[in-house]
Amino acid sequence: MLQAEVLPVYDTLGGDFEMDSTLGKTVSLKDFEGKLLLIYFGYTSCPDVCPTTLTVIKQAVQKLDPKNELIQVLFISVDPERDSLEKMKTYLEFFNPGFVGLHAPFEEVQQVAKKFGSFFMKDEVNKSAIGYLVTHTGYVYLMDRKARIRKMFSSKVDTPEMIETVNLLLKP
Repeated sequence: MLQAEVLPVYDTLGGDFEMDSTLGKTVSLKDFEGKLLLIYFGYTSCPDVCPTTLTVIKQAVQKLDPKNELIQVLFISVDPERDSLEKMKTYLEFFNPGFVGLHAPFEEVQQVAKKFGSFFMKDEVNKSAIGYLVTHTGYVYLMDRKARIRKMFSSKVDTPEMIETVNLLLKP
């Protein structure tokens, strides 16, 4: 059995979509055909889960694909009101200049999140110094070269586990 066959295909989740990107153009999953995708729904003002998870992703990608040729990270903002493309670009460059931010109106992001089994909502009750927070699921979706979801990492994933799992799909 091939190592990649160890990972199931979640064919009821995912699907193509289009969003504006930090690349300066509208993109869809088809634009990244041939690469593995790591998709994360988050926001730049997130005080804890997003920076921690993006650090794990950064370390895994650094180890597996230092030239950003095999793996594409897509960060979909769940706070389109505050996350402009410029703000996302600056934020993501801190982690890896190859990470791409995606932006769309709130309702469109909700539709895409629903396709992925992801959820988010504005939390007006628990305010912080930055104003409202956004409650969101913390999954990182690993998609194979055919844009099929093969693994959903929880926000508690560590770098070695992500490296080991992504590596299963990198091997021929």
